[in-house]
Amino acid sequence: MWCSKAALQKKYSSMVEWLNKRHQSRLDNNNESESSSFPTFESTSSFLTRFSNLKSSIESQLTHSHSLSFSNPSQLKSYFKKISASISHLEKLVAENSYFLSSYNIRSSLKTIADLKHTLENLISQLLPKKKFSFKNKAATKKDTTNNNNNNTVTP
Repeated sequence: MWCSKAALQKKYSSMVEWLNKRHQSRLDNNNESESSSFPTFESTSSFLTRFSNLKSSIESQLTHSHSLSFSNPSQLKSYFKKISASISHLEKLVAENSYFLSSYNIRSSLKTIADLKHTLENLISQLLPKKKFSFKNKAATKKDTTNNNNNNTVTP
């Protein structure tokens, strides 16, 4: 099942052509993504630096939410939405750069994001007031069903 030299040369040239096209499409995508707000990074160290900066920013926002709950509780809900959007941005950053990250870096990043989400959920449950559940008394609009039952009976 050995391939001939010509077949190997043909496979090699098609692989090189495919890699060149892939490289060119990545370059084109990088030029487009530079204008977007979510840049991609080509090195693990630059990704980890960006990730840790965003993570520390989110953690500081989470700790600031305690002081905000005492000073202005009406803005707390919108503040939590902003934090949630930041966490989503961080998640998107990991997804966009996962093609060059090691599996360990991906797992640890996703674990960090899950921890941030869990912390946010705990803060929301602690600081936002919960709506109380109660039954509302409805007006008694029941018709007298006993009269209807008596009138509908057929006598033999």
